[in-house]
Amino acid sequence: MAKKLILNLITPEKQLLSNIEVDMVILPAFEGEMGVLPGHEKMIVQLGLGSLRYKQGEKEEEFAALGGFAEVLHDTVNVFAEGAALADEIDEEAEAQKIKRVKESLSNKDADIDFELAEIEIKQAIARMKVKKRHLS
Repeated sequence: MAKKLILNLITPEKQLLSNIEVDMVILPAFEGEMGVLPGHEKMIVQLGLGSLRYKQGEKEEEFAALGGFAEVLHDTVNVFAEGAALADEIDEEAEAQKIKRVKESLSNKDADIDFELAEIEIKQAIARMKVKKRHLS
């Protein structure tokens, strides 16, 4: 039997994946995508905004990961994401509306706006939309 990885995906809100067996994990590492196969070297990886994918045989599942880090230890990949959303559950229209609202706040020069937070919200919405579009193609 071929060796497998164990994958866990945890966000501050909840554990999205718990001890699932997979053949491969593709992480949105801060400096670019990174593939993990069984037997991978131990490491800790900073995550950027992007697509976190895993393969189980012919099946591939995809999440939008919104920062955090991943730990590769023995044949286990623990992903501690600041946020994550399953591609099938992402609402492109809602993400577009978030971007529009943040841009409107910025253009109104609202004195109470946190510009760093606004930038993060826009980048996260764009990352979720990219994952959704990639998943549909």
